[in-house]
Amino acid sequence: MDFRISGQFLSNVRVPVLWGSRAILRDGEGHISIVNLEGDSACLEVIDDRPAAGANVSPQIDGYVILDGEHRHLYSVNPTTKSLTPIVLDLPPVTFGERELRLGMNVFDLNMVGVGVGILVTESGIVLGGPLPLVLGKLRV
Repeated sequence: MDFRISGQFLSNVRVPVLWGSRAILRDGEGHISIVNLEGDSACLEVIDDRPAAGANVSPQIDGYVILDGEHRHLYSVNPTTKSLTPIVLDLPPVTFGERELRLGMNVFDLNMVGVGVGILVTESGIVLGGPLPLVLGKLRV
């Protein structure tokens, strides 16, 4: 699929942004959806800026926090600013601007990527373009 996310053009990718084990998608209207790809099957956590049905969440003044099965706070979502802030995840924060994508201290603007994963964010760094890691659950598009 081809995606345009905050000034980045991602051609023929299955996952535009892979934030740890979470695929982040953004539609043409700017709404964010997040799919957790850990485990045997993919699990929706966020759909169109809102918690997915059945997602374990805790409301906050500026959004909500996604919790794991043990009720640990994983990351917060601010739908107004289009930002994700890790709590126990060892990943940089993500903010989707109008033209740029911010990953921690890095700003991506007007990039073109064309492989399985557009931008791969791991605990050890950020990579533009890469294959979908085999350890992740199967993603059906």
